[in-house]
Amino acid sequence: MIVRDANGNPVGGVSVTFAVASGGGSVTPTTPVTTNANGIAAVTSWILGPTAGPNSLTATASGLAGSPVTFTATGTAGTATQMAINAGNGQTATAGTAVAIEPSVIVRDANGNPVGGVSVTFAVASGGGTVTPTTSVTTGANGIAAVTSWILGPTAGPNSLTATASGLAGSPVTFTATGTAGTATQM
Repeated sequence: MIVRDANGNPVGGVSVTFAVASGGGSVTPTTPVTTNANGIAAVTSWILGPTAGPNSLTATASGLAGSPVTFTATGTAGTATQMAINAGNGQTATAGTAVAIEPSVIVRDANGNPVGGVSVTFAVASGGGTVTPTTSVTTGANGIAAVTSWILGPTAGPNSLTATASGLAGSPVTFTATGTAGTATQM
């Protein structure tokens, strides 16, 4: 930031305090910075908080018009590192029918932020049945990838579905469901 006099000339020797205002993270130095001969005061580093989203930093110089000055930056999710079940595990449905809640996974970065654009492949692992779609599903901006349907196998008993994403901790994820006998129809 630049400190100026009433005529717009840069002013050196003014103490400016920088502080993280929102979003977490840190600023260096934590002590006041003195403007140089060109009126400039700068931080050595501003590390954004671990959560993706808005961050702000203030620069305050006591008694000066326009103080504090606010700087903003937006943190984005990092590279995907992990995958976990989001919804749809441990269900029960009549054999040969779809489960009520479509299985979904959530993909996150090392700081727990959801990561979009990751390809996840769902496949029936045991019990028979089908999953839709049969092609990979891409996580949305919320980090979630879901199937549109998981139909359990025709025989009552355990069923499982896997979700796989290359290189992620927790992959593959396994969903389980139990197929139950349907209504009696014959003797």
